[in-house]
Amino acid sequence: MFHTFHNVKISALRTAVPANEIRLEDEIHFYGGSVKKITRLRATLGMDRRRVCPPDVTASDLCAHAALSLLDAVPDARQAIDALIFVSQMPDWHQPATACELQHRLGLTRHCAAFDVNQGCTGYIYGLWLSASLIASGAARQVLVLVGDAHPSERDIRNRITAPVFGDGGSATLLARDENAAPMSFGLGTDGSGFETIIIPAGKARIPFLREHAENERLVRDITDPYGNIWQLGDTYMDGGAVFNFTMDVVPEHLHYALEYASIGPTDIDWLILHQANKQIVESVAAKAGFPEDRAPWQSFSKYGNLASASIPVALCDVFGQRAPGKVLMSGYGIGLSWGSCLCNIDAWDCAAPIDYEPDPKRPTRQQRIERWEQIIMGEMTRHD
Repeated sequence: MFHTFHNVKISALRTAVPANEIRLEDEIHFYGGSVKKITRLRATLGMDRRRVCPPDVTASDLCAHAALSLLDAVPDARQAIDALIFVSQMPDWHQPATACELQHRLGLTRHCAAFDVNQGCTGYIYGLWLSASLIASGAARQVLVLVGDAHPSERDIRNRITAPVFGDGGSATLLARDENAAPMSFGLGTDGSGFETIIIPAGKARIPFLREHAENERLVRDITDPYGNIWQLGDTYMDGGAVFNFTMDVVPEHLHYALEYASIGPTDIDWLILHQANKQIVESVAAKAGFPEDRAPWQSFSKYGNLASASIPVALCDVFGQRAPGKVLMSGYGIGLSWGSCLCNIDAWDCAAPIDYEPDPKRPTRQQRIERWEQIIMGEMTRHD
């Protein structure tokens, strides 16, 4: 599916990553103390370091930090935003939508629609697509889309398939109506037959977790794979080989069709910004799609890790900072299995390098939240105390 929207522009972008950085050398004991193994991972996959949230920090915290920076730079937007979209695989609550709390936290008006979207590696493209469709249809004039993921702080670092790859990040993008804006073209696709390729098996309605784990130890016990990696059913499971094969089979062809739809070729694109899965995937997709290597950067992965839904916006901020990228083709792909692209021309915008996030001491900790809700349920306090 390909479609073009008119009169829509990306006017501002901010991203935030945790200040806490973990380098491969910090975990060399997981590689048998071998410097050669670490050197090989750097050369083949581009792995070097990742940014990881401390306890009690979530994706919404990172997105809110990015959004507050954006709203400080574009203060008139706060009262003019018609819709807020929060795109994440890691919302704060089963219910209500995390976007509702974010609307209040950011000081947006009560006339602002707010909703969540559950999407991962293609999430930024989905967020832009939904925002552009609202604006182009006349349903909104300005939309703030917050896209980010932060994995639970209890992630098991013994799992060397996922732990050293995934980092945490959040973003805030402001889209606005502009009658003089260049067209924005989108393409999206899904192959749900591969939905188990990247998945957290337990924790929602199909395999409930919180209520059962005290009685069903199988949900929380360690499971060791043939390579010695430790898993639990509440962890993100990923079949790396299947993900690579899917990406190479689908994404280059999709990029070809995206350019064909726009009646242009790779040489007409200033930058190809791909989901920062790892160096090997970015370079392989770009080469197979016919793009020059120097126009498809992958270095954001080596600085921050695979940030899932936040990887594209963080890469944009990391590569360009305050510069405008010009004609850019963005593409996300992965969990679902899903893929998507956005072709747009950005000649001017308000952007900055990724911002380091330090935990806000005024925000309640997880333990404080638990104690508060126990008191509310027991009638010892009200929600407004």
